[in-house]
Amino acid sequence: MAEPSAKILRRTLDQTLHGEADNIDRLSVLPESVLLSILSRLDLKEAAATSVLSTAWRDLFLNLPYVQLNFNGNGNPPDHPRLFHLFTLFVNRILRERNPEIPIKAFWLTVKNFTERMKLDYNSLMMSIAAAMSTCKMMTIDYAIGSCSEGTEVSSLPLPPAMFISETLTRLRLTLSVGWDLPENVWMPNLRYAYFIPYRLTHENSTQRFLDGCPRLDCLMFTIRATPTRDEPRVKTLRVSSSSLRVLRVGWDPIGERGMSINVKSESLERLILYLRGGHNVNVDAPNLKFLDICGHVLQMNIIRGFPLIDEAVIDVAYAAQGTYWKDFHADTKKASTFFKELQNVRVLSVSEPIIKALFVHANELPTFSNMYKIKFIPDYSLDEFTRNGIQDVFFNLFQRCPNLQVLSFHDKIDMLSSSNVFDIELETVFPITMVQNLKELQISEFKGEQMEYMLLKFFLKNGQSLQIISLRKDASKKAGRYTWPRKQKKKILSFRRKCTKECEIIFK
Repeated sequence: MAEPSAKILRRTLDQTLHGEADNIDRLSVLPESVLLSILSRLDLKEAAATSVLSTAWRDLFLNLPYVQLNFNGNGNPPDHPRLFHLFTLFVNRILRERNPEIPIKAFWLTVKNFTERMKLDYNSLMMSIAAAMSTCKMMTIDYAIGSCSEGTEVSSLPLPPAMFISETLTRLRLTLSVGWDLPENVWMPNLRYAYFIPYRLTHENSTQRFLDGCPRLDCLMFTIRATPTRDEPRVKTLRVSSSSLRVLRVGWDPIGERGMSINVKSESLERLILYLRGGHNVNVDAPNLKFLDICGHVLQMNIIRGFPLIDEAVIDVAYAAQGTYWKDFHADTKKASTFFKELQNVRVLSVSEPIIKALFVHANELPTFSNMYKIKFIPDYSLDEFTRNGIQDVFFNLFQRCPNLQVLSFHDKIDMLSSSNVFDIELETVFPITMVQNLKELQISEFKGEQMEYMLLKFFLKNGQSLQIISLRKDASKKAGRYTWPRKQKKKILSFRRKCTKECEIIFK
């Protein structure tokens, strides 16, 4: 069929504007899938307002595949319970009256300024959501509930056990301001992603029960924040064992807790991230791990089986001292040395000053890191003093065992190499000449223009026969001149390069 001419289209439009055309509601006769696509571009409150347009639009918003609900609780705090009650009625209607044949692909619920007086309506809301999980075939659930900032008596928020039984749920995210408990029975066979903050250990087997009830779980992330109350049992062991898990992230925040055991066992695990406060025992049996990130304080780190193909490791830990005697320090350094032997196949290694100190006594026992092509020294979070000679010895032994190192990166810790008099140090005693000659890239972040940094640049430009790139990022801690390089600094650095016979690109960031 030929396309209508512009003249015909113009005449049709004029007739419509002057009421001469038929009175058919052409928008409403569109397929429901098209109308839902239009409504999905609106806020749910705006979508609900379209119900007054015509009978075709009356309940259309109830069938949106993506449901996002927000209760901000702005205004007068005493009025929050009444407003939340109206909000609950609205949500209950959406879940009760929608077409059960249309699945809810994602359900987001955000409640701010939650108080104890809103708890009754909250319980009603949770029961409605739990019922809708099966009838509406929910696939994603994301809850974020925050308590009132001006004090609240809310200590915990119950979650219906039915919320942890679903054949369709694939993603579950709970961000609650207070603790909650896992039920005894969990069955979510299609769950792939779970994120819990905060998470409370109520029983040593509770986490494992959750994992056993989620046989396809791919990613698990949670943070333990609250310490157990006086009436609750103090759980000392966190067990994580799974045949499907690929990513595990565990945060342990309570400072008062100490001596907890974290046992991770998984053949499928590829990424493990542990952020720990206090001193804990970490036992890892994950031979196929590709990425390891451990931050905080540990009593002991045990690798049950080594990592034959690990790509990257970030070790930002300090061994929590168990005593004040030399034998205790000697034992801790032995533990660190044993742990490092299991990282001998790593390709990219990031380490902080505390772990370098822990290697002091047994630095000559480090393995050969044949696969390592990049090493990065990250900022230190401790302020204790340590002999500079000890750190320099560890550096030399470490670099000597990295025959294929190509990239060396410093982040704000070059000053740990020198004493108050930077001219006391001989850089050949820190960086083996063979390592420097093979290096291809030097990176310095947070460049402050200190004497030690200039000495390092001159040394590597002079001896780095294979050096191709020097990347320098300006110190961003100073507001004045942020991310800008003073002309004198750049000129001074470039003068070092001109004195060298080889070509090396210097990048100022």
